[in-house]
Amino acid sequence: MPPPESPMPAMSVPPAVAGAGLEESPYYLQAVAALARSRAVVAQDDIYSSQGMKLASKGVQVGPALLERLAQHKLTAPLDELLASERPINSTTLALEACKIIEHDRIYARMVNRSGDPLAVKHALEALAIPRKLLLRLTVMREQRRAIFDHSLRTGIIAYTLAQCLGLPAAERDKLLIGALCHDVGEMHTDPALLERGHAITPQERRYIHVHPLSSYVLLRGTEGFPAAAALAVLHHHERLDGSGYPHGLRCEAISSLGKLIAVADVAETVIRRFDLPRLDMLARLHHGRFDHAAVDALRDLIRATEKDALGTPQELVSGAQLQHLSQLLQGWLPLRSLLIAQIAPLAPEQSPLAFLFERMSTIRQLIVRAGFDPDHVGGMLDIARGDSAIMLELRSMLDEMEWLLLDLAHEIDRHAPDLGSLPARPLSHLLQLLRPAWSGRCDDGAAFI
Repeated sequence: MPPPESPMPAMSVPPAVAGAGLEESPYYLQAVAALARSRAVVAQDDIYSSQGMKLASKGVQVGPALLERLAQHKLTAPLDELLASERPINSTTLALEACKIIEHDRIYARMVNRSGDPLAVKHALEALAIPRKLLLRLTVMREQRRAIFDHSLRTGIIAYTLAQCLGLPAAERDKLLIGALCHDVGEMHTDPALLERGHAITPQERRYIHVHPLSSYVLLRGTEGFPAAAALAVLHHHERLDGSGYPHGLRCEAISSLGKLIAVADVAETVIRRFDLPRLDMLARLHHGRFDHAAVDALRDLIRATEKDALGTPQELVSGAQLQHLSQLLQGWLPLRSLLIAQIAPLAPEQSPLAFLFERMSTIRQLIVRAGFDPDHVGGMLDIARGDSAIMLELRSMLDEMEWLLLDLAHEIDRHAPDLGSLPARPLSHLLQLLRPAWSGRCDDGAAFI
């Protein structure tokens, strides 16, 4: 099934949509129908079409057939306000789920124990006021899109511990927590097949992934009882301080303070799940220019990564192919840069549509230097690191992080494509080939974390 029509990521925030428009995406309806096959889903009120036709009575059990009928009509209220499930998720079950994570995952136990109050996040979840409209959606997420649910809850735990370390007031911590729990609700409108590991994502399909902050925001800002500051944080959780994020490419103070915290927690959860703490520590060190400095420092203090936290030995994990890829890019960039500057003349690089590209490539060289290596002699890095496990671990973490940074720049170029249409395509096409590693067409959780 092709992805449904969605607003483009580069658009401004769309006007409020009718209740049925967003909530009743085909993929969300499929997930609700799947839930209805395993437990009772009932109408909380009489359900009417916008034309006044009664479609279901209050209390009737809603199965897949009735859901299909409802999908054929514009309703007077969003589906999430009209239906309720048996055994719905609530603040108590959220707290219990969080306790299981902390009990069985040493990294999360480490973070909450260093936060100042190990029980604070549990108590905050127990007291969390969840708007009724979100109960069904969170239940569907937990039962049908478990990966999104687990990621969201773990992101909430990290965000809350960061807020504790930074001394945020209790009211702000609660807004941050519910924002983190709901930051990916828009992904319920994305075809699950696009998010499966191993799926070859096309640039067109990536648009539907990059639009999820907007989808989430539109849903949440129309939810009674959901804090406006939390909804804005959800909209901003993929923005970056240097303007390399999405959906709007905001910079620095234009990004909400809670959005900056969710951004760090979101990335941290993905790295912890997919990689290890040395990789997360390297990311925090290299990306000070992309993430909130205070939040990054608090994260590093919470995890305190050491060599013992590495998964496997550094010698096994360093890739010569990664070094070759990075070397080819840096060598190939110099002639491409000269060619691109000639094409945008008489504009200065910083005044052209390619300003972001020149800035990012300059940053890549700076990051290599910051990691303690020479960007002009990349090929010799492995020789320097051999025989010293600490340096080898640093090199491995830096190379892993560089691969995702280069891939993220390729995605950013794709997002800027409408502004680059007047430039010759061949140089940019060649640069994209240099940026993308061999596996870049596959959907991998790590691809989204920066």
